[in-house]
Amino acid sequence: MTIACIERDGFRVRPLADCPEDVSTMARWLSDPRVLEFYEGRDNPHDEQKVREAFIDDDAGSEEVRCICEWEGRPIGYVQFYPVDEEGEGYYDCGPGPLTYGVDLFIGEPECWGRGIGTALLRLVVSHIVEQCGAGRVVIDPVVTNVRAIRSYEKCGFRKVKVLPRHECSEGKWTDNWLMVYQPAE
Repeated sequence: MTIACIERDGFRVRPLADCPEDVSTMARWLSDPRVLEFYEGRDNPHDEQKVREAFIDDDAGSEEVRCICEWEGRPIGYVQFYPVDEEGEGYYDCGPGPLTYGVDLFIGEPECWGRGIGTALLRLVVSHIVEQCGAGRVVIDPVVTNVRAIRSYEKCGFRKVKVLPRHECSEGKWTDNWLMVYQPAE
């Protein structure tokens, strides 16, 4: 699946490209322990080769949309979104229902944290997923200790549904994650 750029309110969300600029930017973000604490784990830094393997090369035939997020003309983060199939609905135990999309994101520039930028970006992306992709439900699964992200997601209308025990392995430990769900108003 591909998208055109999403542009609004100083944001530009565009497809991640197999180009030196995007690959080196992703490698810089994914080697910063502050970012890795809640995305991929501090024991899993990415160099450019690992970025290519994880985010560029394995994209063939995927319905996952991978994007670089820019704010005021500069890259600040990454977002990916994808339709959740029936197997995924079982994985999240959110059951059958409207078309469900999953979303993952991080702000890679720590100076942008705590300023409402991530919240505004997520609102933009969720709006796109609902309006352009036809999603009737969007799920996200932050680590329970990522309080800053959870607050941001709640401001965007996500609600905590349940804890997913031992959901991800990060830094050699299994972590619990919140299943958070956004459903547009009827």
